[in-house]
Amino acid sequence: MMETESAHRHEVHCSDRFLDNVYGTAAAPVGRRFQSWETSDVFLKMSAASIHIPKDNPEKPRGEDAHFISMEDQTIGVADGVGGWAKVGIDSGEYARQLMMNSVLALKKEPRFDVNPKRVLEEAFNNTTAQGSSTACIITLSGDKLRAVNVGDSGFLVIRNGEVEYQSPTQQRGFNCPYQLGSTKDNPNVAVEMEFRVEAGDVIVAGTDGLMDNMHASEIVESVRRRRGMSEKENMMAEQACYMANVALYNSFDRYAETPYSIASRKAGRCHRGGKVDDITVIIARIIQD
Repeated sequence: MMETESAHRHEVHCSDRFLDNVYGTAAAPVGRRFQSWETSDVFLKMSAASIHIPKDNPEKPRGEDAHFISMEDQTIGVADGVGGWAKVGIDSGEYARQLMMNSVLALKKEPRFDVNPKRVLEEAFNNTTAQGSSTACIITLSGDKLRAVNVGDSGFLVIRNGEVEYQSPTQQRGFNCPYQLGSTKDNPNVAVEMEFRVEAGDVIVAGTDGLMDNMHASEIVESVRRRRGMSEKENMMAEQACYMANVALYNSFDRYAETPYSIASRKAGRCHRGGKVDDITVIIARIIQD
């Protein structure tokens, strides 16, 4: 873990190490072998790195986001505790962290090379007892397919050859009111399940709304392009994740930025201008052919 002191505390995560707000498994990365349509064996694996920037709040130094990277299971996940619980004295970050930890534990029950993200989320949800609620997004590589499950306004993009090939849908009941798991009426039955075919060289960017509310898809793509010379090495991807998170951080403090959050605010009849100050979590994963 590397830390730098600024307006926020940065926590950079590579591969599979247990960190504050981050959960992983201590095993070497593996991939998925599948038969291509040309009948030749192709070996794909996902390599990932991440950064978590908690909002500057002395009462919640760990923030309300949580995430994990499990290269053994070729699976990543993000969660964002819903801040409204603070009004009744509940730290929803505890719920998000427990949900992600339980997701890592649920992965151990999944068939090797055939993780079902919806089943993982259901198991984690059933075993999470903390108060509060959270959004959640879990993504896994299975063969040449990316399989994902999402509840709320966290999400991911697949970038191929400098273009957005796929972007996960957002679930909201209204402006700034996402679907959420926990001490609410929502459960994993409301989750959206997705499956998308990937290729070597694809880049997956997953994040909480601290990223998605402060950066347009075009900005995320541009930040990947600017760092496209970087390889799949973990330290290089960590630098890429840091760069992207810091752009989101800058936008969040910009009172005049035309952000996704300010646009959504206007559409909802609100008068918010600029970015949204929030916890920021970014995971960058690359699909690699061995």
